[in-house]
Amino acid sequence: MIKKFFVIAICILSSCTQVQKEKEKEIQNQKQPKQTISQENSNNGIWQLNDYFNNILADKAIAKHRIQPPSWSAILIKIHNDSLFTFGSIMDLKEKINRSTDTLALIDVLGVPYALTQKSNTLLLKQVQSHEQKDTVTYSYSKHDDLKFLIEHKDSFYNMFDNKKERLYGISKSITRFFNEKLIAGTYLKNNTTVVFGKDGSLQNFDDYDEYEVRNYFGTLHPHKNLDVITLKNSKKNIYKQFHWKFEKDKLILTDFIEETITRNGKKVVTDYFVPGKNRIELMIK
Repeated sequence: MIKKFFVIAICILSSCTQVQKEKEKEIQNQKQPKQTISQENSNNGIWQLNDYFNNILADKAIAKHRIQPPSWSAILIKIHNDSLFTFGSIMDLKEKINRSTDTLALIDVLGVPYALTQKSNTLLLKQVQSHEQKDTVTYSYSKHDDLKFLIEHKDSFYNMFDNKKERLYGISKSITRFFNEKLIAGTYLKNNTTVVFGKDGSLQNFDDYDEYEVRNYFGTLHPHKNLDVITLKNSKKNIYKQFHWKFEKDKLILTDFIEETITRNGKKVVTDYFVPGKNRIELMIK
């Protein structure tokens, strides 16, 4: 009887000790910061190239800001767990995230490696300095999940730099629609006529045209001398006309393009480029 009592007592004592240990362990775990998947992958989301988007929207001009090397392959970056996707004006890329080092990934910018790092709430992109072509600029990205719609509906385009001759998927049409809305859309006065450039690319009361779109400078064929271009269209007659656009104070100035003519060996020669002509249309912002 006494032996059974001791066995029961030992079991109770052992059980109590185990419960106490479990409680102490639970309290200790509560004191320590939890390493969750969401914390580890806190940079998941959409990141915009600030040097591209911010400058274009501030200056209301595309062409002069589109030559930055990262714009060719990383206008937007999407991070999802251990994968990184980039979207550019010439190519799209997919890379693996390396969270064990300061460099999250190396991004190929037309054959030149750029290192992507993170500092607080900003991603930084800088050329690997061992490369022959020097680019000393450090480009910054900020998180913009509100721009997710730009990569949701992608269109195909041919990548001339891909030796496999594959078609890639880009964001060209989305970027065009975005800049149509952010830069041009609005109500203007042309002489005494109210002209409306719609957010959806529609055009009202501008001669025989009913659509418009800005040139986003995607791809590699650019015959307009790096000037901002807007195309006015008639969707029914399948005709169009291109203008150089520029904001001057409270006016949108449209200047038609003409073929560039140069003198070569004493003879006038028409080149493959276009330059602004003399016809100028002033649209007063309402």
